[in-house]
Amino acid sequence: MKIKFSDESLLDLRNIEEYLLKHWSDKVFDDFLTKFNEIIEVISAGNVIFQKYENTDYHKVLITKHNTLIYTIEDNVLKIIKILQNFQDPDNNYESLK
Repeated sequence: MKIKFSDESLLDLRNIEEYLLKHWSDKVFDDFLTKFNEIIEVISAGNVIFQKYENTDYHKVLITKHNTLIYTIEDNVLKIIKILQNFQDPDNNYESLK
């Protein structure tokens, strides 16, 4: 399965990287990336479809207790839409996906 990142999801990844490296450590960031890649592999294998996100065509899966991956699959392409910060305003998160 091909994987495509939205511009917004790439920005989310950069922001997470900057935050974790500044406030935590390389190891914490590496752990995040490991979990992120494991989730991508599970979704790409096509055996699991995670829960729908609110009233959208997207699905969500928890990466860490702080981050949720929002994605969709179209024409055998895994589209990474956004990586939400779970501590942010949930209404704002939802509105950003409309």
